[in-house]
Amino acid sequence: MKTTMRGVLLNVEEEYRQQLDRLMRKFGFMVRYAFNRLLESGTMTGELERFLAAETNLPLRYAKDAAAEANQLIVSQKALVKEHLALWRLRMKKTTEKINQIVKKDPASRKLAGLRQKLEKQQREIAFYQQHAEQGTFPPVIFGGRELYLSQFKEGADQAIWRQEWNDARNGRLAARGDRTKQGNPLLRIHEQDGAWCLEISLDHGEAHGKSVRYDKLKIPLYVPRKISKTTGAVNGRDYVALLRQAIERGDPYQVEILRKHGTYHVHVTVEEKPARLVTYPVNGWIGMDTNPTRLALCHIQVDGNPVAFTDRLEGQLYDARTGRRDWLIGNMAKDVVAYAKERGAGLVVEDLHFMHDKETSRKFRRVTHQFTYRRMLEAVARRAWREGVELRKVHPAYTSVIGRLKYQPQYGISVHASAALVIARRGGLKIRRENVPKAMRDLLIAKGAFNETAYRKSDWTAWNRAKKVIEKTLQEKGGNLVSWLGFRKALLGQ
Repeated sequence: MKTTMRGVLLNVEEEYRQQLDRLMRKFGFMVRYAFNRLLESGTMTGELERFLAAETNLPLRYAKDAAAEANQLIVSQKALVKEHLALWRLRMKKTTEKINQIVKKDPASRKLAGLRQKLEKQQREIAFYQQHAEQGTFPPVIFGGRELYLSQFKEGADQAIWRQEWNDARNGRLAARGDRTKQGNPLLRIHEQDGAWCLEISLDHGEAHGKSVRYDKLKIPLYVPRKISKTTGAVNGRDYVALLRQAIERGDPYQVEILRKHGTYHVHVTVEEKPARLVTYPVNGWIGMDTNPTRLALCHIQVDGNPVAFTDRLEGQLYDARTGRRDWLIGNMAKDVVAYAKERGAGLVVEDLHFMHDKETSRKFRRVTHQFTYRRMLEAVARRAWREGVELRKVHPAYTSVIGRLKYQPQYGISVHASAALVIARRGGLKIRRENVPKAMRDLLIAKGAFNETAYRKSDWTAWNRAKKVIEKTLQEKGGNLVSWLGFRKALLGQ
């Protein structure tokens, strides 16, 4: 697992600034030039890399890294076109279903006009991305950012400030990948001497020695973040100094990226973090985690699949907290979850969620998922488990809440979130491929003509989907909904 630490260059003299800015300007040129040439040829060649190195007088490694970045940008943009195309097709399908439902109920509804306008926009977007997908192209890329580029035309925009921001965005970056054969990073190498850190930067000039050139080096003091408690003397949070020191001593490759922002040079160092030895064992069972906007529901199951403990990690501030505080809260919740699993010696099972606006959703759902990023929570838990030696598995989240609500919530008298965590633990920890539909519920589906024995034997998800729809429709006729399922359950199933 890769870990990125953020540092800052200290005491950068004016002469050093000029040399560093010149390197950044040349690196930005190489990335843009390679991007355009690769679009024309379609393939990356050594001739392009050698031309970039000769044109800028930079080491060939800089040119190789710039060309690799340009090539990766092209690959990612083409992949993004396919994602957008699939996204707009799903949106159009959802909108079409809404229109058809409304037409059946009320052909004169006022909602139809707005929905049809939305459908037309979605069709235009599909045609736009379909054309790019067929031709193997993608929309124009603006180096520096489209939003920043357009901001210069806003009324009252300060052109001097904008020009500095634009220059930082286009020519304020220098990066180099690590190389294991060179014991770290040959172009942007980090050194430590007497507890002080410095960054050694390869410049664009040097002395020729035969066919090779020994490029001059520029050494600038580097601050690596480390918070030490004034009372205990212990390191608070991650000890990035120790992590970086271990990587350098082992000779591991590390990537270095220098970013200039408002005259300050920020340094991002990415190292490969080694996993801790596992301290959890399958014999102790598994802990399923259900992720929600303001809580994490946990369920510990034994090896036979029966639950032994339920608990929640609540944090209401996640709904409306600022970004910095939300990240801090997420880190604390992840720490508590991993500590709970470590204490019980059980591995963690989480959902493999992908909330990429893959379908049309309600305004409330979009607001909640925007404020609380599921991805950050799951990444925080996975990273913490990696460091603490807790085994972690990911499972498909399909119908976990439905199965938990309809099958296990009545059985154990627990919340729908806890019941979903139980299903997740069984699905991932014990690798249970199917959850059988209870006999009383199957009888209800058979009576409603919604049960297919052949399809059920192949996959239980179809049966659970139909069970949800039948029960939801029946409850609506009685003036209820799935939330009130427990109150109508016995009468509905004849129990």
